[in-house]
Amino acid sequence: MFLLFLGASIFLGAFKAQSLEEKGPAYRSMQESVQRNLRKDLEDEEDGPSRLFLLGDQAVSPLIKFLSDPDEEKRIAAARGLAYIGNPKGMQALRNAINAERDKEAKSVISCFLAGALVTTKSETDLHFLRDSVESARPADDNDWEFPAFCAALALGMRGGSDSLSLLREAAKTDDTDEIGKAVRWMEKKPTPRQMTTEASTRDEELIRRIVLDGTFFSEHRDKTSVEQLTFNRLRNRALASLEVHEPKYARGYDLVLAKINGEWSVVGIWFVRTVDYLTVQKPRISHAP
Repeated sequence: MFLLFLGASIFLGAFKAQSLEEKGPAYRSMQESVQRNLRKDLEDEEDGPSRLFLLGDQAVSPLIKFLSDPDEEKRIAAARGLAYIGNPKGMQALRNAINAERDKEAKSVISCFLAGALVTTKSETDLHFLRDSVESARPADDNDWEFPAFCAALALGMRGGSDSLSLLREAAKTDDTDEIGKAVRWMEKKPTPRQMTTEASTRDEELIRRIVLDGTFFSEHRDKTSVEQLTFNRLRNRALASLEVHEPKYARGYDLVLAKINGEWSVVGIWFVRTVDYLTVQKPRISHAP
């Protein structure tokens, strides 16, 4: 299942306009932008995902169309784009897509993308979805179920609420990466650390790095964790941070999305995206612009 997620890619066909509004020049221009940047992801170019993130809300409607595409990889890639952008319309489309999805593997990956985008949700339905994903996980040798459970556990851990502690303690027992264990230990010490305030002169770039490295469960192994890339949207109120956790033989990659809420930066999304084996020098399929 992890291999499917890491290898998700898109071969894009033409969008088909469904209304007179969609046939206008502005819509066609956005179609082309989404199509171009998703194709770059297929070609392993490093800037495809971050450029899609930069398109923001304007890319939501074209991406929603792909959630019902016959091609499984197109559906998965569309889900990733919508989760990273975090638009409410796109998020609801992800919820609907999970209910409609018939392919087990695609449903698993789409569920993971949705779960990662629910870090700050206030919806009891969303919270039930996260907890149920963890509780219903099958034994560790069944990757199709282990994967969405891991994603949901990361989101619950980043939330920092004590109401999920007992559930995450159980999940941590089967997590070889120990990321869930880090989240549990972090929650026990500091339940609500996601927001930081500093002097007004602090640059957003510096502040986000401090939040990610010192204000989340990645702080436990700060010396092994680095922010490799950081991309802001055009309004500079959302940022995509690409992290790597370095081990002797490999590195694990995570994407975090942060949003500026009431003047303060907070983590609103988290996803596991890759494992880089230093011995075989694997090239990750999900990567980001410098």
